[in-house]
Amino acid sequence: MTYAHAAATYQRNAILTASPEKLIKLLYDGAIKNLEKSKTGLADPKTARSPEVGQTLSRAMGILGELRASLDHAAGSDIARKLDNLYEFSLDQLSQSNLTRNPTGVNNTLEVLRTLKEGWDGIIAG
Repeated sequence: MTYAHAAATYQRNAILTASPEKLIKLLYDGAIKNLEKSKTGLADPKTARSPEVGQTLSRAMGILGELRASLDHAAGSDIARKLDNLYEFSLDQLSQSNLTRNPTGVNNTLEVLRTLKEGWDGIIAG
């Protein structure tokens, strides 16, 4: 078994056995990781229009879509509504960055997601 295969197996098992709280944390981590890659790619004119930048933006948008779809509006109406608005704002920002290949929307979304993740980390730790 190669190292890459072992690492992928470990990661898959970690996801399959994670609590809902841990899954949200993993989603935030994944979105932030992809946005960091997008930001780096967008900063260089040679790579700003590359397929890789488009793929990392697309992955981050997919994760935001999953986070948005997971909201329970019945159980947490006010919080769910506010999170939904933040996710919608972030998706719009990423769409703009994807169209213009400008990192501003990525930076705005990173700020939102890092703040949300920090709060979520506090919830899990507490």
